[in-house]
Amino acid sequence: MPDVTMPKLSDTMEEGKILRWLKQPGEKVAIGDVLAEVETDKANMELEAYDEGVLSEVRLKEGESAPVGAVIAVLLPAEKGKGTARPAAAADDRRKPEPAVAAKPAPRPAEPAPRAAEAASGTARGEGRPEGARESWRPTVVGRAPAEKDDAEHVKASPRARRLAREHEVDLASLAGTGPGGRIVEKDIESAIAARGTAPKKEKEPASAPEAPRRGERRMELSRLRRTTAKRMGESKREVPHFYVSADIRMDDAVRLKEALAGLGGEFEGITFTHLVLKAVGVALTRVPEANASYDGDAMLLHDRVNVGLATSVEQGLIVPVVHDCDRQPLGTIVQQARAVVERARAGRFESDDLSGGTFTVSNLGMYPVSQFAAVINPPQAAILAVGAIREVPVVDGERVMPGRMMTVTLSCDHRIIDGVIAGRFLAELRGLLQRPLALVV
Repeated sequence: MPDVTMPKLSDTMEEGKILRWLKQPGEKVAIGDVLAEVETDKANMELEAYDEGVLSEVRLKEGESAPVGAVIAVLLPAEKGKGTARPAAAADDRRKPEPAVAAKPAPRPAEPAPRAAEAASGTARGEGRPEGARESWRPTVVGRAPAEKDDAEHVKASPRARRLAREHEVDLASLAGTGPGGRIVEKDIESAIAARGTAPKKEKEPASAPEAPRRGERRMELSRLRRTTAKRMGESKREVPHFYVSADIRMDDAVRLKEALAGLGGEFEGITFTHLVLKAVGVALTRVPEANASYDGDAMLLHDRVNVGLATSVEQGLIVPVVHDCDRQPLGTIVQQARAVVERARAGRFESDDLSGGTFTVSNLGMYPVSQFAAVINPPQAAILAVGAIREVPVVDGERVMPGRMMTVTLSCDHRIIDGVIAGRFLAELRGLLQRPLALVV
């Protein structure tokens, strides 16, 4: 029977919370049906079904969270799903021992004795339930062979506690949580580390409590999205050695092409310079694949697909929806795909791959009087392109000085895998494509 697991709906997602189940136990499910609404670290997204059948069991109630990969529901084939539905509210019933029957059950093979750590974990580890019921009730991760790792993945623990446990090689399955509902929290990990004589790595505490707002000021709490952005951008600047390369690009022909395509309507309706830049970036990355990469320890990961994230301002902060396959998609398709993904981002309604798979990012402030700026790299990507406004300036053409339209772009690079030569080659390709833009539509 296919398990429904908590999907990774964004590149930074570690766990998700069920906001609302749209399918109930006993209902038929077709491929593509929306099963539930899931809250991630960035937005509320829809969970689609990848298999068909009957929703037999819901293991995660509305309002509860689970790590990525945890089983949250079960589907049965349609012919077997009748009469087998069990809602999440019946989870407690599954924990109770089955009533005794007259017939003597067949002997079962001897099972290994429970680990001492499991015995010490008390009711948080499921004592008091029959072993068979405990195993059927506890979520498992599909495709993970080692049982110990399986246990650790599905022990209730906060993301910070999991991170600290990984850093100090603490087995989550061996601990009893002191948080709500037996959840393991950071202090439980610190106690375990202290018990074995190793000082835990503690995050730096602020030097002092924030000052109370003075008269005429007000304090605004950051949204979940802005907190996530602040954390990731801080990590990026601390861990990624940035360097910056800029280039001026004449946009006279691009302006004329954009106006001509806009007049055609159809698939080019609503075309902007951002769409021309997306297509040009996609083609340039195929010619300089080292810029379409990620740092991975002692290796460079070169991505086969060219998926360009588009930094987009929304009410809660900044989000980066992804336009997929910018190298292969025709310009008209990119216009429609980019418009749709940005509209969904601003409405807060995302499809499953809108926030995942990005290999490069474009940040465009050309709609404002910003001539030039440098953007912060969006890990694990190796580069981000900052695009300024198109401005009218005097340009030298041979022996003449004439009016022209110029745009400045700045490439921020991860110096661990990109050097100045690679950055220069990429900007040369991008400049050539935008200065001779007919190549973007043929």
